[in-house]
Amino acid sequence: MVKPWPSVSSAEVIDLGLLRVRRDRARSPRTGAEHDFLVIDMADWLQVVPVTADGRLVMVRQYRHGNRRVGLEFPGGLVEAGDRDHASAARRECLEETGYGGGSLQPLGRFSPQPALFANTVHVFRVDGVTPQAAVDPDPGEDIGVELIAVDQLPGRIGSGEIHNAVTLAVLALAGPWGQG
Repeated sequence: MVKPWPSVSSAEVIDLGLLRVRRDRARSPRTGAEHDFLVIDMADWLQVVPVTADGRLVMVRQYRHGNRRVGLEFPGGLVEAGDRDHASAARRECLEETGYGGGSLQPLGRFSPQPALFANTVHVFRVDGVTPQAAVDPDPGEDIGVELIAVDQLPGRIGSGEIHNAVTLAVLALAGPWGQG
């Protein structure tokens, strides 16, 4: 039976502000051998699936410098220190990145984006019945275009590579089945 590995030691390697890297030493419960692991600590983040009254998805077209590609994603971001809770953070991110707000918000679940390296969690929300309410207000390091996408366009957009972000694909799995609210 697979069991968690007890921690032997932990030390910060570097603090880069947005994220911190630490080296953990842990003991295998199966062999007793100790192994080093690098772990990236950062704030939890959230993803929002905004859906208009006519069933279209509000998505953002965004450049990501890590892979130097533009892709289609759901709005989202880090949970910030001033956020009351994950739900209010989800509404804030949706409004900032898309200009859409209101509607009925429901939590869909959470997942670990890359548990081999990252210690954080992604919280996913769906907001049905969003309407345009404000101008888009991206962070200084973001350029965002807002697009309304019909659900039946998703397979083609995924197949073409236009939707290529693994977190967005995981969110789509949590947010469906489509046609049900």
